[in-house]
Amino acid sequence: MIRFLEYAAIFLLLLVLQEFVFDNINLGGVVNPYIYIMFIILLPLDMPGWMLLMLGFGTGAAVDFMSGTAGLQTIASTWLAFVRPTVVGLLLGKDLVYEGGIPTAGRVGTGRFLRYLAVMVLLFDIPFFILEDLSGSAWVITLRIVLSSAFSVGIIYFLHLPFVHTQLKV
Repeated sequence: MIRFLEYAAIFLLLLVLQEFVFDNINLGGVVNPYIYIMFIILLPLDMPGWMLLMLGFGTGAAVDFMSGTAGLQTIASTWLAFVRPTVVGLLLGKDLVYEGGIPTAGRVGTGRFLRYLAVMVLLFDIPFFILEDLSGSAWVITLRIVLSSAFSVGIIYFLHLPFVHTQLKV
């Protein structure tokens, strides 16, 4: 029950930060950081797939509801939750999944964590920005994906630092 409350608090904090701080960052119409996906990225490694999908869907739906993005966040965050087990297995190793806990730089190493984080953010941003701007030029969409992903990775990395020394386990 305590772990549930900790994750609920993290979810609400990221939701509020996304809505009132990061949704207002729009550097030249190109950089839009989405930090709420940190919730999906830092969920326990041994979480069942069905629960991961439900949380991904709910997270995206909550952000869609607050920001009025008509399902884009739901699609992208559900996709992110769907591919997360594969990305974890490929980049962090299956042995870490069996141990459980959350993936942090202190637990898996800074280099491995940054690779994992960058891949996860890219896997969110690619479908999101393509669906958001279907009629835009490929060059502009690519620029938005690269710059927004880099900005989001930097912010999420620094926001995750308090979790490096706490051992949240389910």
